[in-house]
Amino acid sequence: MKIKKFPFGYSALAITLIIAAVLVFLAGVAVNVYDAVKFYGTNTSKCVFAIIVATLSLLPTILALSALIYGRYVVRGKFLYCRFGLIFSKTDISEIFQLTEFKAQNKLVMYFKNEKYSVAVINEKYYQEFYKALKEVNPEITYTIISAEER
Repeated sequence: MKIKKFPFGYSALAITLIIAAVLVFLAGVAVNVYDAVKFYGTNTSKCVFAIIVATLSLLPTILALSALIYGRYVVRGKFLYCRFGLIFSKTDISEIFQLTEFKAQNKLVMYFKNEKYSVAVINEKYYQEFYKALKEVNPEITYTIISAEER
């Protein structure tokens, strides 16, 4: 079984927002660690509260960093995994029936049999390779292109 990976093609705005979130939560961790040290031995309840808040701030920091570093689609066996860092979703590739490339918006949309859809957040240069990887598993998947003129 061959595993194929396709990294997320985050926009500059998305990268900026993820980095901003990381910095905000890191600031929360730093301030609360400072408070925990400051209140250690003098005010137990404030020290414990600061440790709890620092720990709770560390979780979204880790999640956001992992999403930035390890955001990708993985085709493994009969499934498509959408890895958003430590969080992932798993989709049976047989549920996908069509990929549509919207040229004007520079987007690739996956359509599912349950009448739902999802925008594939990958770089345009990987569209065909992504389609081929999915088609190897589900030969019934079709690929359509909607050009800017067809809008």
